[in-house]
Amino acid sequence: MTPLHCSAIAPPVRSLGATFTADDAYVADHPNIPRMLPGVLGRTSSSALKLMIESFIQRYAQRLSSVIEEAQQCGEIRNTINKRMTAHQFIAAIQHLVFRALIVGGCRQHSRRVSDALESYRACMEVNR
Repeated sequence: MTPLHCSAIAPPVRSLGATFTADDAYVADHPNIPRMLPGVLGRTSSSALKLMIESFIQRYAQRLSSVIEEAQQCGEIRNTINKRMTAHQFIAAIQHLVFRALIVGGCRQHSRRVSDALESYRACMEVNR
């Protein structure tokens, strides 16, 4: 029997995709945020901002882990996948795309990279049907 939450309007894997795209769009709309992060995070001392960023990433990873677990329960992704590591890989993929866009530029190429990254991410964890 399929769990009730699996018949929702937005299946968990689709929700992850929407989150990925929305996060990337947010960063594209606020380009100064990623420009400031290396300077803040590169410092060896703790600062209120550094602690806030760390806390945000931890909460975000927990939320992603929950969505990944829901997708596992719905049979959308393999049960053998480590939820916590998969959540961190999700975050790392977004971080990579953001920093690559800062270094290389090119909005047209960036949107294609986002699409390719999301497709690869999903392909690595989805159940073969």
